[in-house]
Amino acid sequence: MNGRERISVAVVGSGYVGTVVAACFASLGHSVVGIENDPAKLAQLRAGRIPFHEPGLEDLLNSCSRDGRLRFTANYDDGVANADVVFLCVGTPILPDGTVDMSAITNAARSVASAIRRAVIVVSKSTITIGGARLIEAVIRDELDRGDGRPAPLGSAVLVHNPEFLREGSAIADFLHPDRVILGGDDPQALERVSELYRPILQQCFAGGIPARRPALMCVDVTTAEMMKYASNAFLAAKVSFINELANVCDLVGADVKVLATGMGLDRRIAPEFLSAGLGWGGSCLGKDLSALIATARDGGYEPSLLTAVVQVNAQQQEVVLRKLGMHFSDLQGRRIGLLGLTFKPDTDDLRDSPAVELARRLLALGAEVIAYDPVATEAPAVTGIAIVGDLYQVADGADAVVLATDWPDFLRLDPAKLRIRMRGNVFVDGRNVFDGGAIESAGLKYVAVGRSAGPQATWDSDFEAPTFDGKPTSRH
Repeated sequence: MNGRERISVAVVGSGYVGTVVAACFASLGHSVVGIENDPAKLAQLRAGRIPFHEPGLEDLLNSCSRDGRLRFTANYDDGVANADVVFLCVGTPILPDGTVDMSAITNAARSVASAIRRAVIVVSKSTITIGGARLIEAVIRDELDRGDGRPAPLGSAVLVHNPEFLREGSAIADFLHPDRVILGGDDPQALERVSELYRPILQQCFAGGIPARRPALMCVDVTTAEMMKYASNAFLAAKVSFINELANVCDLVGADVKVLATGMGLDRRIAPEFLSAGLGWGGSCLGKDLSALIATARDGGYEPSLLTAVVQVNAQQQEVVLRKLGMHFSDLQGRRIGLLGLTFKPDTDDLRDSPAVELARRLLALGAEVIAYDPVATEAPAVTGIAIVGDLYQVADGADAVVLATDWPDFLRLDPAKLRIRMRGNVFVDGRNVFDGGAIESAGLKYVAVGRSAGPQATWDSDFEAPTFDGKPTSRH
């Protein structure tokens, strides 16, 4: 710990967020106990396995467990009694009306409060409803001030809200090398204590740290901290929906959205991240957070027109692929469509709100036969009728068309000629705009992308940072 104090940490919940938080804090030298009440999941964690796919996390968990810095328990008294800081990392799903279900996290807060034996800081890490931190604080306070005749816990608690900004597939790097750490709370001493817990990350003074990329620390009020997560995800979703809207216009006028996005991204005010047109965004965060933010606004009497448009544009994006297939087939009934990818993004096994899964549903509803391959997801329980095969080239067997739905690195290395030989038809839809259209067409396939042609691809000379097209320099900014 480079001479710094080892802090005792308890982490409640062992999903995507909780397991990453526990393993990463342990890797920084802190003493961590993970609290998990699901017996099957607890057994997996104790055996050194994680119940989901996240690159590098299982190795990190096992390393910390062997060194005695990380263990797991189902007992709150065992996990909380000696903790200095307790992180709440339990699920907060969306209810049908778009609001956040706070039941799991309030139950966890109540269990933590019942186990407190000394002064402790409780940190809500889950994405909670706006005003949720005050609710959690009230639950803890009520449990500590029991009026039902039972003995009150012996300690006290202060609440801090610390929103997470982890991306599935790169969660360890996101945790250890964040752009910022946000802490929301009223107690300066509690904020300072949690800041100390994060000190190795803030100073990037751990093995593998990047001193030149020290993150910012922001200590704000609780409500602003809650809003920070929603605002960030809403903006990222808006950026994707914006470029998808432009891609649809590019299709109408004959422009190339990938070249357009490159040029836009060279403007530092815009930046290139999240300017990739295609099937749209998915996963467990963006849609969930937008729904909650929209519900919060409407509950206050305000109609958030821009946010609702972001959702609507994304929901329509799978229709773009269907329309493109419709340009080659008068009817999809009985057509065999190969689907490359099922997860909502590479390097995760998460199928929640996946554009690939939604596209499969729509294809099946139109009478198509859908055959899919994904490097990690070997089943899609929510989709009836889909056939999942064990090799990427099997999706091409007898296929009328093949659609790239998730841009896994493995897919970017595929041999289009090998794909074409096994197909009945010759349509290749690049739903993520990642292939060289000319290379695809040279293999005898008809290349179809989102908002771009199959012509020569734009590049630029990194020495001069001047965009070029087909080897010829274009004008500068």
